Amino acid sequence: MLDDLVIKDALHYLGAKGEDNSSRALLERVYSEYKEVFLPRQITAFYPLEDDCPYLTFSGCEIVLDGESIRHHFAGATEGLFSAFTLGIAFDRKVRELSLTRPTESVALNALGSAYAERKADELLRKVRDEKEAQGFTTTFRFCPGYGDLPLETNRMIVSALDATKKIGLIVTESGLLQPMKSIVGVTACRPVREV
Repeated sequence: MLDDLVIKDALHYLGAKGEDNSSRALLERVYSEYKEVFLPRQITAFYPLEDDCPYLTFSGCEIVLDGESIRHHFAGATEGLFSAFTLGIAFDRKVRELSLTRPTESVALNALGSAYAERKADELLRKVRDEKEAQGFTTTFRFCPGYGDLPLETNRMIVSALDATKKIGLIVTESGLLQPMKSIVGVTACRPVREV
């Protein structure tokens, strides 16, 4: 069963206005027919913050985070939770295949993939964040390369540190973009709760 929030987000991506029952029916049918290509995979790792001047560096990996926006995001943090998520290459192949034979379904599947990936990545990451918070930390939202002034090329360092190419099939293009196309890489700052 497809989450209603995913349908709502996908309708937004399609540009549907109000209660668009025909678009909703299309999305539900497309998901039902192609749900086997929705194969979410995630990998995460915690790395202690080592230094914050002039860049953010972490013990145990070669990730370097540069920019004022990420520095602000990490204010008071002692660890970074790095994550990589993908729906996988089978999804990309199905979208391309349908674009040649059933373009309307291809567009609907693409919209569903975007909505599903965002919601599923948040859900999976939330479980890891909940475990960290149970240990006495607060966690931020996932900050992705390309946000603020954090360079897109940071994707490459995170994917490499997580060994995400080998483990979940995620690669970074020369321009810093992610493949498969429904993939998300980011970092969550972890701050210890201060007892008053």
